[in-house]
Amino acid sequence: MSFHDNMEKWRRWCESECCPVCRSEEPPGDLVTIRETAHSWLEAHPRVCLPGTCYVMAKTHAVELYDLSEPDLLGFMRDVQSAARALQAVTGAVKINYEIHGNTVPHLHVHLFPRSADDPFPGQPIQYNRIDPPVYAEGAFEEFARAMQDWFAARNQRAPS
Repeated sequence: MSFHDNMEKWRRWCESECCPVCRSEEPPGDLVTIRETAHSWLEAHPRVCLPGTCYVMAKTHAVELYDLSEPDLLGFMRDVQSAARALQAVTGAVKINYEIHGNTVPHLHVHLFPRSADDPFPGQPIQYNRIDPPVYAEGAFEEFARAMQDWFAARNQRAPS
């Protein structure tokens, strides 16, 4: 669902008291929190178009970057920077792509896509809805999440509580 499908619902979700993230509604069962900081959660799930795809979810309710206070914006973007650095180190990506949408869930989050020379989208934008066939072999997603957590742990950065 995007705002294109149900504008009324999307507009309701723009308000923190109705936002599914702020209300701590049940996320997908296979969601893994890789890292938690004062400003964000770094999360991933296996139903993605590229191995290593993850996102940084703001703790402060905002729909747009300009909705954040300067301290929250700085903290959030530092978390995005740190997550991208970890993602590049763990996956060996040539380039990390960053995308902010919010068309489906209007709670600020940044998608991180590790790009490689042999990814399925050479010279084109990522087709994030293309998830068949699954990109992870048995146990590979858990291995990726653990490697990301280990990367932060090795640098004494907070893991999920």
